[in-house]
Amino acid sequence: MNMINLTCTVVTNPDSFVGFEYYVKAGDEFDADKYAAAYKLNRGDLESDDVQTVRDSSSKLKVGECLMVSHSIARNV
Repeated sequence: MNMINLTCTVVTNPDSFVGFEYYVKAGDEFDADKYAAAYKLNRGDLESDDVQTVRDSSSKLKVGECLMVSHSIARNV
């Protein structure tokens, strides 16, 4: 089992969005299942405290803001 850590950053300029990034718009809730599916990750590997932090952050977004969510994988050897 791998541990997948999530990080998030508030962004305000949607015109600069390039490539494949995962964004949560103001008024939407972060969905960890959809995130895992988008990146073909095992949902159970997402660090639960990080999932809650991203959910909390998404609930605080103001109009015009988006939350850019990314992850890093700590592989068990």
